Amino acid sequence: MNYYWEPSSTIQSSSSSGKKIAAVLIILMLVITSGVLVLFDLIPGVVPVGTEGDVRVAVVDSGLDVDLTISGRVGPQQSFVSTVYGYTTTDPSTTDSNPDDGSGSTVRHGTIVTQAILQNSDNVEIVVAKVIDSEGYATASGVVAAILWAIDQNCSIINLSLGSSPTFGDPLEETVEYAFSKGVLIVSAAGNEGMSGVSGSSISSPSIFPKAISVAALDEDDFPADYSSWGPTAARYMKPDISVEGFTETSSAIYFGTSFASPRVAAIVADLIAYCLGNNIPYSPGLIQAALYAGADPLPYSAYIVGAGKASLSGAIQAIDQAPTHNGLPYITYIHPVTIPLDFERLFQGDNYSFNVNLVTSWVSTYDITLDGLDADTIQVPDAILVNQSELIPIFIHVAPTAAGTIEGEILFDAGTHSGTLSIDFDPTESIAKIAFDTSHTPWSIDTVYGQFKELYIELTENDISVTELSDRSLITTEYLSNFDAVFVLDPCAWGTDETNYNDPEDFSISYTSEEIEVYKNYYLGGGGIFVSGLDNESVNNTAINEFLDWTGFSLGLDRMPVFGEPIAVTDLEPHPITTGVQSFSFVGAAVTFNSSAQNLATYNGRNVIAAMDGNSTGRLVVTGTNFFIDNWGMSGLYGTSSDRIIALKIALWLVGNI
Repeated sequence: MNYYWEPSSTIQSSSSSGKKIAAVLIILMLVITSGVLVLFDLIPGVVPVGTEGDVRVAVVDSGLDVDLTISGRVGPQQSFVSTVYGYTTTDPSTTDSNPDDGSGSTVRHGTIVTQAILQNSDNVEIVVAKVIDSEGYATASGVVAAILWAIDQNCSIINLSLGSSPTFGDPLEETVEYAFSKGVLIVSAAGNEGMSGVSGSSISSPSIFPKAISVAALDEDDFPADYSSWGPTAARYMKPDISVEGFTETSSAIYFGTSFASPRVAAIVADLIAYCLGNNIPYSPGLIQAALYAGADPLPYSAYIVGAGKASLSGAIQAIDQAPTHNGLPYITYIHPVTIPLDFERLFQGDNYSFNVNLVTSWVSTYDITLDGLDADTIQVPDAILVNQSELIPIFIHVAPTAAGTIEGEILFDAGTHSGTLSIDFDPTESIAKIAFDTSHTPWSIDTVYGQFKELYIELTENDISVTELSDRSLITTEYLSNFDAVFVLDPCAWGTDETNYNDPEDFSISYTSEEIEVYKNYYLGGGGIFVSGLDNESVNNTAINEFLDWTGFSLGLDRMPVFGEPIAVTDLEPHPITTGVQSFSFVGAAVTFNSSAQNLATYNGRNVIAAMDGNSTGRLVVTGTNFFIDNWGMSGLYGTSSDRIIALKIALWLVGNI
């Protein structure tokens, strides 16, 4: 089985992940060894009131080894490692399964996570839900059952120091939403696949879902941990939400990972709830989240790395104490992120841009939305919106074709007693060309300008090429594509997992319809440029890609090149404007075949791997059986080849007629 998220520090592009054929979650760990809220439904006008006593925190993990030091602080325990939930064996015990950490060693993961919570809060009673087996795996079915059980145990908080790649129909999204609706806060590890940002967007499930508190990791100097996963998400909203130290120490070792950042935040959330209980302050999940984010200590890093900042119990308490109240409930508004576009994004004249900001507040509130210093023709937002504690609000920016100078101002969200602002700040300039990234036919969450094509986006925009992401299939029309000089078709028809029925997940790929294929054909005949970047047939459905390419005379092979191993450097290049100045480029994927109208650009082991066709009076086309030279690892030179960035830019410039 292959996964997007594995506890590993080696360089490995997610583009090489093959079919995902089972619905599993894996623990998120990087290990280095040295010497109670009343359950309620969200009904407008009803404010929940907490109860006295310890705050129940469920640890959904590998179980717990209870000793005398913690026995008095542990409540209900239940194992979900059972064939009933899709495991290969049944383990009814709740003791720690001591799972494999991915490197051949074992670690008492659930026990260490629990100890981290207890060490950071005196207000906690632990509820144990065992879902991770001795091999380090948990099924989606098991995790869902564990969360629902924890809700029934009247837990206020559920800590999830585990995660997997997001999938289509992921059942944990609905489960997280349900927990929030019952007054339960999900605190979840962001993931360990950050690679100092090289991975781009790599937030794991269930941390990726809007209602979960996604926790990133810091080192001892409050610098973002190099392993901590970055956002934003493919759905264009911000994650992670908060950050904190990502390590914990036992008598024999120090453990690193977002697995150990999450319990620190769970402890802060527990103390925050205990503070409300002790001071007769009504509270809701929205209040706790808004206070946590608003009270965070600022950090000099982007929100897609550290969220709102470093979690601070004192800061969150101060936010509650200073907030206006209604029927005793403090009202706080927090907008995440606080500024768009993001620091690496560049908008050009004539561009259209969108982002979904997350507005978190204490209870049901209606916000009037107004603009300050901004033009309504440029910024498109609703006039008002009803928010039930947490809501994603779409923000659309249309840059006029003649826009010049800095566009700067604020969007104001006013609910009367409480309000928030979103800053807009960018400097539009003229582009030399406009390119669309068509990611509408890939289910991979990494296939975005925030994910593994972030460095490609940066390279093109730094060279004054406008880039717009096309993720909505309904936009594949002749009229819409005519707005662009070229389209990059990235990882089309990639294999994904449909977990709509999470007890019986299925592989699937998204094929282009005959109508969509006709649109692309007409786009090319009308002078448009097209770049198709495929992979081997284990990663993408090359049969479906070949149906898409049929009218072009191109096709991709069904075998993998090289058969095994890491990316190779292709050095056998043919003269062409695209290959001028290129010494080598990274490759893993499929061979390319084509008719006499096209020209081969490069060969590996006697087989063509990239080719181009110039229609002269029509458009231009480039097809390759790999995406390795255009992913973040290739563009950053991490595969060891010298010219990935050069050939990627040359393809764009040739397609739009600039070389």
